Formats: sequence, structure tokens, C-alpha cells
Amino acid sequence: MKKAKRCLIAVVSGVLVATAVLSGCGQSKKEVSKNDDHLTVYLWENRLMKNIAPYIHEQFPDQDIEFIIGNNDTDLYSYFKEHDELPDIITVRRFSGTDAQDLQPYLMDFASYDVVSKYYSYAVQYYKNADDEIQWLPICGIPQTIIANKTLFDQYGVKIPENYEEYVQACQQFYDNGIKPYSMDLGEDWSNNEIIQAAAIGEFTSLDGIEWRNGAETASDEVKFDDALWKRIFSETSQFLKDSHFGKEDINIDINTGTQMFVEGKSAMFHGHPTVMQQLQKQTDAELIRIPYFSQTSDESYVYMTPSLNIAFNKNLEKDREKLDTALDVLDCMISEEGQKLIADGSGVISLNTDVPTMMQDVPGLEEEINNNAVYIRYSAQKSFDASLEAVHGLLSGEMDEIQAYDTLRSVMNRKDPEEKSTVNFKNEYSISLNDRNGRDAASSILTTIRKTVQLALAPLCIISLPLLYKGEMHQQPGLA
Repeated sequence: MKKAKRCLIAVVSGVLVATAVLSGCGQSKKEVSKNDDHLTVYLWENRLMKNIAPYIHEQFPDQDIEFIIGNNDTDLYSYFKEHDELPDIITVRRFSGTDAQDLQPYLMDFASYDVVSKYYSYAVQYYKNADDEIQWLPICGIPQTIIANKTLFDQYGVKIPENYEEYVQACQQFYDNGIKPYSMDLGEDWSNNEIIQAAAIGEFTSLDGIEWRNGAETASDEVKFDDALWKRIFSETSQFLKDSHFGKEDINIDINTGTQMFVEGKSAMFHGHPTVMQQLQKQTDAELIRIPYFSQTSDESYVYMTPSLNIAFNKNLEKDREKLDTALDVLDCMISEEGQKLIADGSGVISLNTDVPTMMQDVPGLEEEINNNAVYIRYSAQKSFDASLEAVHGLLSGEMDEIQAYDTLRSVMNRKDPEEKSTVNFKNEYSISLNDRNGRDAASSILTTIRKTVQLALAPLCIISLPLLYKGEMHQQPGLA
């Protein structure tokens, strides 16, 4: 029996590569078509397949649009390009221009199309590449803020902070009363990525910060760092950790532990987007409110925004005007009010589309920041998550000072990956192996146990809810395509 080439197996929701072809409401799935008359749309997570795909089909019932579960990583699409299978429409969430450098020659420039004129200028300023092209667009945003237990604030006579100085005072008062000021889940890489940018948000929104960000987003090789800027950033990060009374024990606080502490009233603040706040509100009788992130260098405050998804078009679409028009219709559908709500999974959406009225009426507490466009779009290069975790954990453990933490972040960001011939290396999928902090990062202990003794495992959604990726030599079995 011959060996197949090295390949990638993705198990999604219990099936091998989940696809949905919407050419008729309620129709059954069919195999991926190779014809040129249909549009392929890769969505970065299962929830989008459930929410936005049926809505787009309702708007364009006569169009042949195929929705496929992709991955939250541009590496997957680089692999598809190498095999001449780049889809028509690509979406990811964790994204930076640097991550998508090798895709740049194959992506369409939105700058010459009317859709860009519908965006607020601040929303696209980080999306221009070195050639002044806009090959990616964000699709609405989710406000990520501090969530405060107002009932606890009132109980201890603590003022709701309106600037950084008052935030520091509030943290100290809670600490003095035996209440943890802030139970941020610093065991998770995304929170470490957030805390550096949120703690020094005044630096990231400054002219120096914007200039660095533009350079980082368009870097073709290593990311250049402005030492003076980044020393200030890490000085403010270190200060924020101290002012918030974070310590070595917070290295092991995962998402479940952090939320439980907050729900039980053992901490006064947590963080999250509107859906998280709604979930927390259901678990407590306390009144919850939102607090923006405060600059340490001024009295300004900001909403830290996470794009719900980022989208790109295959450049080959421009060879078929009819197909391109369909793709642009899909994009218009996504940035409509209803489309944005479906993509962001509910209320509390920051619309980046100037044609859509504000969608933040039901998210009180952020009116001033939204009205002033004081919105910061997070930097989310793939390596920035691992780099942030190492740097912040170094500060929390006391093993690094500010300079060492900065050097660590810069080193990890520019670390060269070893040359390998595997198809795709998903650096930010969560490992199914044991760790020394809290057990397992992934959902399935069963699959962890058997992974070294089997070549292929299929699991239902109740066992694993994210893609399980196998990389290595595979024997082709009868009936396995």
C-alpha cells in the first residue's frame, strides 16, 4: 500500500472538513464543486456557519455560494495557495499584515472599490500594506472593556474610576479590604496580548505608536521595534500590573477561574465583550457596568476593539466580473446592520460602516469613547500572543524586569521558525497535551490519551469543539478521500 503525501486532517464538529453549499434553503450538503460558477467562502469558526451563512443565502437564494469551515490562521490559506486551491473569500480573526505577507501577491486590492468608502478612516488605517493597497478589511468590532461589579463598588464606597489615577485608587481600596481588584485570566495568551496594549493604550494610540504599528503591519521580514516607545510601553505595563495588584499567582488564573472569582464577588473587576458581560450578569444579582481602558499619559480613555473577523478576496475574482459582483454583494451583506449583529453574535457591536447608524445604544458606559471615535483596534500578529505571554509572565514571576520583558517579546516576535515540510503549522491552536499549569488546554482527555497510537480520530462535538489537527505521514485507507 502506497503512502499518501504529508497531509492535514481537520475534524470539525464531528465530520471531516465541514462544508455547507447554500444553493437552496434546507438542502443537503454536497461535495465541494470545482466549477467556476460558484463562490467559495471560508469562515474561521463554526459559529459563523450557523449565523451568517443562512442569512447570506436568504439574501441571495439564486447564487451558488459555498461556505466552508476554515481556520483562524493565515497559514491554512498559504497552504491552499501552494496547492492552487486558494478560496474566493478568506476570513480570519487573529490577523496582522505581517502574517499574510506570502498571500499578498494573490489578494485583491479593495482600495479601488467603493466598499472602502463605507469605512471609518480609523478602521482601515492599519490595513494598508507597503504598496498602499488594502487587501484586508475588518468586519465590525467587539468592544473589549473592563467589567466592574458596581454593587461591590457601592458596598465598599469605591468611586467608579474615570481616569487612570482613580483606577489606581479603586484597586488599592479593594485590596485593602481583602477583595482582589481585578481577576484577569492571565493564564491565557489572549489576555496577555491584551494587557500590554490596554495598559499602555496611550502609547499605542500616540503618533509614535501609530507609526510603529503601521511599520509592523507591513514588515516583510522581522518587525522593527522603536526602543524608546517600547521601553515606555513596558514601563506602563509593569506599572499597570503593580497598580492592579497582579502577582505571581495570576500566572495560573485561567478563564474559568477568573470568571468564577468575579461571579462570587471575590474580585471587583473582570474583562470581556458584551456577550461575556451578559453571561456574567445571568450568574450574579450584582449590577455590572463597563469601564474603558485609561491612558497613563493623559486623561483619555479608549475602547479596546477586537474585529469579529477580517476578510480578503482572491485576486482571481477580478477576472470574472459576475463572480466578483457576487463576492462584493456578500461583503455588503456582512457589513449591513443585521450581518454585523450575526457575525458579532448579538448586541454591542461597533459598526465600522458609516452607512449603518451606531449599534452601541444597548451598551451603556462607552458613549463618550464611541462618540469621540476613541476606539483602538488590537494588534494581533500570530506571534504576538506567545510573545506577550512570555513577557508578562516574566514580569509577574519576578524573573524579568521591564527591559528583559521587552527583549523577550521582541525576540519571540522575530524568532525564525525551523524549516519543516509539514503542510501547515498552527501555532496558536491549543495543545492537547498536558501542561504544568492547569491540566489540558484542549477539550478532550480521551483524544489526548490515544493520539500517539492512532492515525486518525473522528470525534463528536460533545468531545471536541475546535478543529483537531493531525500533521504527519498518513496511509491512505479504502474509502478515505
